Amino acid sequence: MAPSYSGVWNISTQYQYRTGWPFDANLGTRMLFGGGAGTSNFSDIIDLKITETSGNATDFGNLSVGRILMSSYGSDTKAIWAGGEASGGRGNVIDTVTYSSAGNATDFGDLNNNLSMVTGTSNNVRGLSAGGYVSDKIDVIDYITIPTAGNAIDFGNLTAAKLDMAGLASTTRAVFSGGQIISSNAKQNVIEYVTIASTGNGTDFGDLAATIDESAGCASSTRGLFGGGSESDIVNRIQYITIASTGNSTDFGDLTAARRKLSAGANSTTGIFGGGNTGSATNTMDSVTIATTGNATDFGDLTDARDGLGACSSSEAAVQNESYFPPAAMGLYAGGHPYQTAIVYLNIATDGELGLFGDLTVGRSSNVNGTMSSTTRGLFAGGNDGSSHLNVIDFVSFSTKGKATDFGNLTTTNIDGACFSSSTRGVVAGGDRVGDGSSSDIVDYVTIASAGNATDFGDMTTATQQLGSTSNTTRGLVAGGATAGGLTNTIEYFTIASTGDATDFGDLTEARRVTPAGVSSSTRAVFAAGLASSASNVMDYVTIGSTGNATDFGDLTVVGYYHAALSDKTTGLYTAIGTGGTGIAIDKITIASTGNATDWGDNLHSHYAAASASNAHGGIA
Repeated sequence: MAPSYSGVWNISTQYQYRTGWPFDANLGTRMLFGGGAGTSNFSDIIDLKITETSGNATDFGNLSVGRILMSSYGSDTKAIWAGGEASGGRGNVIDTVTYSSAGNATDFGDLNNNLSMVTGTSNNVRGLSAGGYVSDKIDVIDYITIPTAGNAIDFGNLTAAKLDMAGLASTTRAVFSGGQIISSNAKQNVIEYVTIASTGNGTDFGDLAATIDESAGCASSTRGLFGGGSESDIVNRIQYITIASTGNSTDFGDLTAARRKLSAGANSTTGIFGGGNTGSATNTMDSVTIATTGNATDFGDLTDARDGLGACSSSEAAVQNESYFPPAAMGLYAGGHPYQTAIVYLNIATDGELGLFGDLTVGRSSNVNGTMSSTTRGLFAGGNDGSSHLNVIDFVSFSTKGKATDFGNLTTTNIDGACFSSSTRGVVAGGDRVGDGSSSDIVDYVTIASAGNATDFGDMTTATQQLGSTSNTTRGLVAGGATAGGLTNTIEYFTIASTGDATDFGDLTEARRVTPAGVSSSTRAVFAAGLASSASNVMDYVTIGSTGNATDFGDLTVVGYYHAALSDKTTGLYTAIGTGGTGIAIDKITIASTGNATDWGDNLHSHYAAASASNAHGGIA
């Protein structure tokens, strides 16, 4: 028999009887069920459920307003409820709470529409709200950047206008199933998905076993479950999919009772379905083990019977922060065609380790190319938002995911310029400054640690755009590009700590533009790819502290242009965008040696004409 819990256990006794040691609910992960209709037509109740243990839910706090049929999701620290139907009608309010501290919801921002019957899901950076009812069903998908409060932004469109879908996600993919479409109020069996890091429209995934609406979804890192809902009648069916692949759903088992308008969440192993309507509102919570198949078992009760509620889980696999964030050597790729806002981070030192970091203040491509960052801050400048050229400068802190913050403005608008930096000063050179396609010789600079507008630095020897750039701690190099006379192979350098005009350094092995992207160690610069007479995979290198012409380094794996590049002094990474402007492969080189590039892994989406930053590049001591 195990010793009494009332005594003091020594280490060996604790180990021997570890299965009998009581679980402390305060140490568990949290699931919150908010809103719905039951005893109150529009409830504002938020219930807390510890996901590791069965038992009844407890009171957590209240939403800002009682409502039903809203979107719900979150990160590992925040829970979000968006839109829904309240006593005053449909709303666009986005509420948030922090899982770690019980209390009432606070304002996060607004959706783009007053919505009910809307479906939500998320990873740990972006939350998506899809479909719903305004004055009729809509196909709109909105997104927010969860770490940073603010209004929703348009993401794209579903394959059709729908409401009352089920939603779930992995870290990279959001999946929506079922619902009603606008044309006939007919229930659907369609499953569709979007890539969370890349704004755009839904793509067909497969089909459910039957047409259905008012069901609920949850997921582990690999498998998604859809449970309950209304087919020709209320059902108890649970179906599953493998999120990373596409295909039709497979039977999983049954809920303890048929119900619709329920909500669901999960931790890494257990799916929990709460509330809903069996003919009347219920307070039932069911659980299943996601990795297996089988019927649900009772998991306890909510504090109040209600349907149309929204669940958020701090332990859902999709919302967990990656174990390697923030890496010591971090690279960021930001924006890119077609006018993306996404910022993706990479662990430069370890192949294939990356994740969604956050968003720019505005989606844009043709950003100023190169790296302008210190050990703590990354800056992104210029670009085109689809309607005009920009002079905006954004910054992020490498340690914290979220939305970029306004830093200031360049002296003029700029697309297809180049940038480089030391650990203290960032410099922007050349580009199309006017927006008429002409090249510029203007050079600006900023002090990275203090926000503010750029100041004149000097001039390039020749007005140039679509050029490459990189630096060590004292010198910034710009190379290649397009001038009024055509393509150039010229390399110029600046002394970063001073101001003044460029000095001739030497020549690339061939003239090319858009863009011979640069990486560097403290001594060597490597420029890769671009567009010569045709797209190129050529890599050249120079010794930064001297002057002279470039030498052949090797070849990238992909012939292309508009590459973005970053480094950590040892390893250089290039987004291997092909000649069609598509592709997500990332190439790797060791800067100190020569030779062809090898595969690093795949990006989360195609960052064509993107910006980059690194907290460990060659310009940092």
